[in-house]
Amino acid sequence: VVHSSTAELGLEGAPLFLCLDELEDPQNFGAIVRSAVAFSASAIVWPAHHSAPLSAATFRASAGAIEHATLVRVPALPTELATLKERGVEVIGLDADAKHALADLALEGPLAIVVGSEGKGLRKPVKQACTRLARLPMSRSIGSLNASVAAAIALYEVTRQRRPSET
Repeated sequence: VVHSSTAELGLEGAPLFLCLDELEDPQNFGAIVRSAVAFSASAIVWPAHHSAPLSAATFRASAGAIEHATLVRVPALPTELATLKERGVEVIGLDADAKHALADLALEGPLAIVVGSEGKGLRKPVKQACTRLARLPMSRSIGSLNASVAAAIALYEVTRQRRPSET
């Protein structure tokens, strides 16, 4: 089942939405779905236009995880991000030039992480729809990461912050 809005989903607990801004590669899409399921994301949200389709390549790259994912294909991502913010969800866009590192932010509450497209990153209207922008700390000799890698690292950081203390 592919939903058409996050409004169709509840906000119990501290939901974690992973939003994709015009991701074009079906294999990246599938790898992201696999990471989202592995790190217990509530849903994967992506725009209907200018995005990788749900294809055989996406299913293969997810290695079966797509069967366990909640998928939300929306008409316009900036509008959906605004809806999430109205519902009390903090929307954090990943941007290599952001002032703050993702690990420096509190990620315990209702949250949406937004990953940009391959090569272009986040579009301007998507950046404007975010509550905050955050970067993944890395060597300055590399400007950005593959979208599926960035998504997995961000999901891991959220999971790390949300897990009960082991001390």
